[in-house]
Amino acid sequence: MKITGVVAEYNPFHAGHEYQLKKARELSGCDGIAVVMSGNYVQRGEPAIIDKFKRAEAAIYGGADIVIELPMPFSCQNAEIFSFAAIRELSKLRINSISFGCENDRLELLKKIANAQLLPEFNARVRKEMKKGISYGNAMTNSLKSILGDAEAVYMPNNVLAVEYIKSAIKLNLNIDFYPVKRLGMNYNDTVISESFHSATAIRKGILEGNYSNLKLTEKSFQSIEDFYSQHKKFNTLDNYIDYLYYKIIDLGSSLDEIYEVKEGLDNKILANVFKYNNVDEFIMSLKSKRYTYSKVRRCLLNILLSISKSDINTFLSHSTDYVKVLAFNDRGRDIIKYAKNKETKVVNRYSDYKKYNLNPEELPVFNLTKKASDIYYLPLENRKINSEYRENAVYIS
Repeated sequence: MKITGVVAEYNPFHAGHEYQLKKARELSGCDGIAVVMSGNYVQRGEPAIIDKFKRAEAAIYGGADIVIELPMPFSCQNAEIFSFAAIRELSKLRINSISFGCENDRLELLKKIANAQLLPEFNARVRKEMKKGISYGNAMTNSLKSILGDAEAVYMPNNVLAVEYIKSAIKLNLNIDFYPVKRLGMNYNDTVISESFHSATAIRKGILEGNYSNLKLTEKSFQSIEDFYSQHKKFNTLDNYIDYLYYKIIDLGSSLDEIYEVKEGLDNKILANVFKYNNVDEFIMSLKSKRYTYSKVRRCLLNILLSISKSDINTFLSHSTDYVKVLAFNDRGRDIIKYAKNKETKVVNRYSDYKKYNLNPEELPVFNLTKKASDIYYLPLENRKINSEYRENAVYIS
């Protein structure tokens, strides 16, 4: 069976995602598309605006055949960890290729950049550039141009993930094809609505402002957003957790430096700025620097909220689970499940499946962290869902 994998967050699912899935199917000529998607927390370092099951269901209606969950804590970490874990999950479904959106769809250039970044000298060059006082992104760009001599080898958000997917496939020794899809419409972080395809950043902004009727959402995604708000009376953002976050910071105190990505100096700065701000954005701006970008600080704060330590990351990276957790699927996705099972992959659609495979979920670190994180996800919302990891099954769309 020819399966193309896609890494996604769908926060929320929109017309640009639908276009990318359509192109992925066309370019690869696959029998089915398998998506690995961030769960209730995303790589930007924040809770997803609506929950994982609603986003996964919208993705099936939008062109995916099966959506599996990118396990905690990988879904909310830096691009390298996020990408490696995502490709590792997709490999359990025995994919033949991956497709990804990017600013520059020159595959050979992307491969050259990936291989350059795997060279031992690359990180040394980046560190040397950063000592000049420039940003991490500019240091990356300068280092790539120095090694490759290619003016187009620049640091762009969607190119970064594309390169990391290729690097991850190399690290995992996967013999797969790559199908880049050039990004159309608005840029990655644009917030003003324009163009035929809207950025997820602009769409989230419109949703939070209550003005999303004119956004380029699919019909099912629009319905999912409406249903989530009707049920929980608000959308989810990191701002919903500002008081919980302050509590966690005070509670951890001198142990803050045990949290993943909270390095020496940042812990003291975080403690010094507690309670000074009424929203997370202002709090982050008081902490960011050339060394700690806005996105990195936000991920640090989410790690604090969820108590994700440095030792946790090391444990999870070195011990991969031998199952995949399905969030949604259709009939073609059912064929992918059967194919994966024939290749000895354990596929979990509901809580009882753990027992079927003689797994004790309460002894699995990933399950325990996901359960805790899901309970925290619903904490600031109305009609809270407690123990949702026990009760919610994969969504089947016939």
